[in-house]
Amino acid sequence: MLQPSPTPEALPFDIGEYRTRQQRVRAAMSARGIDLLYVSSPSNLCYLSGYAAIWYPNRLPVGLIIDHADPAVLFIDWTRHASYVSTRVLCDELLLVDYADAVASVAASFAKRGWSKRTIGIEWSSPTPCAPVMSALAQRLRDMGCSLLSGDWLVDQIRLYKSAAELARIRRAAAIADSALLQLQCDLQPGMTALGVSAHLAKLLAERGSEIAATPPLVNAGPTAYGDTHALPGRRSIQPGDVVAVDCCAVVDRYHANLARTFAIGRPNARAAAFLEHAAGSILELQRKARLGEDPRAAAACAERLVREHIPAENIWWIGGYSLGIAFAPSWVGHTYLANDGLEKCHLHPGYVSNYENVFLDRKDGFEAAYIDTIVMTEQGLQILSSLPRGLLPAAG
Repeated sequence: MLQPSPTPEALPFDIGEYRTRQQRVRAAMSARGIDLLYVSSPSNLCYLSGYAAIWYPNRLPVGLIIDHADPAVLFIDWTRHASYVSTRVLCDELLLVDYADAVASVAASFAKRGWSKRTIGIEWSSPTPCAPVMSALAQRLRDMGCSLLSGDWLVDQIRLYKSAAELARIRRAAAIADSALLQLQCDLQPGMTALGVSAHLAKLLAERGSEIAATPPLVNAGPTAYGDTHALPGRRSIQPGDVVAVDCCAVVDRYHANLARTFAIGRPNARAAAFLEHAAGSILELQRKARLGEDPRAAAACAERLVREHIPAENIWWIGGYSLGIAFAPSWVGHTYLANDGLEKCHLHPGYVSNYENVFLDRKDGFEAAYIDTIVMTEQGLQILSSLPRGLLPAAG
């Protein structure tokens, strides 16, 4: 067992911010009847301790243990990560394990600490570790006399509502995204590939201070764009007359702002321009109708209705939004939605951060046209973080 010693400079936020988050989790655990919470979701590990990696060994039960009655936090990680986790992650104790005996080592540590009869919450919906590993550990804990409950979404629901420090990162990310897309508008020209545009935009974002995003910038252009909404950028060269939809995130301390705009290469596509013109007021309608503390679905429905009055249903791919949290692959998508049909429910309390999407397709003309913005609920109402126009933007090149 190691005693970690991270320096304040190694952590994205000050120690008090992390301790406040941990204490809020303890209160929620007590309300659910959970003694110990085994946190394994990469986003939640980052939120509670600053832990951030490009890869998580899915054969190991990497995680953080919070006790509802004890301020000390235990972190469990791979022996090969000893130097990283002991110097750059906020925890009080560190248990290092290896592939061969990880489950047995964790179970033995729980027994040694007197946790054999405790009620433990498990994040079953976490993308790591793989199911057989967590299932094997769960069975060991049951055999020791532990009771297991679902710990899913407990931490996620707490981090839905951002602190002032978190919002400061998101606002910086939004400004970076605006600046990068404005420069991309100047740089876009025929002959570039969608793959090249994605790489170029990633460079523009990095030059302005963004970290690596959860997914690469999405670029859809050309006659198959209507079917390429979530496809990786391809090698087809962009042609005069193309509609180019670009969707990206800028990231600061793993907090991201999502932004998408659509560009015209050469002569603008009249139908794509009309779709975006009709839909531009949708986000303003959402802003007008959103009410502090209320369920967002009524406001979202009003905004969607405005679009559907002008654009045929067959050309609407999606109108809506989802919560934004911490940027880890493979997705930036949160677990709650403005339509409140997600895995958990949400309300528009101060600090709620979401994106808002209007995405349109046309098979005949062969295009995708979209705009996406990041929005924040404040005491004064809903704030839109981008100032870029939402129409079809002419590429200067």
